[in-house]
Amino acid sequence: MKTIRQIALGVVMAVAVGSAMARNTEIYEPPKMLWASAAEPTPQQLRDRIVAAGQSLGWVVSKDEAGRLELLYDKQGKHQVTIAVQYDATGYKIDYLSSVNLDFAEANGVRKIHPNYNRWVRNLMKRIGTA
Repeated sequence: MKTIRQIALGVVMAVAVGSAMARNTEIYEPPKMLWASAAEPTPQQLRDRIVAAGQSLGWVVSKDEAGRLELLYDKQGKHQVTIAVQYDATGYKIDYLSSVNLDFAEANGVRKIHPNYNRWVRNLMKRIGTA
């Protein structure tokens, strides 16, 4: 009976550790994405494309400068992330700036965060590509 309890405890601990580890993954740092357009858009058109794509997914512009936007995503008031989107006539680049309640950590040059961040950024990139 004691052995069964020890095995059950071991299984519970393994599951708990596994799910805790799944909540922290290496941060996705996308390369510069190139625009797929034959005609060269104006800076205003590029800005509008990024803003429209972001707004359709719940991102809000928190800072707007020429060639650079800061976007904030707030998930139900519990989790927030801010990114920078730098853009020009050739493409755009997304960089992580800060977050709240997404378990961001940096150790030995490796940055980790909750996996939802990576999903949110990839969804934004897809939407910008189709805007």
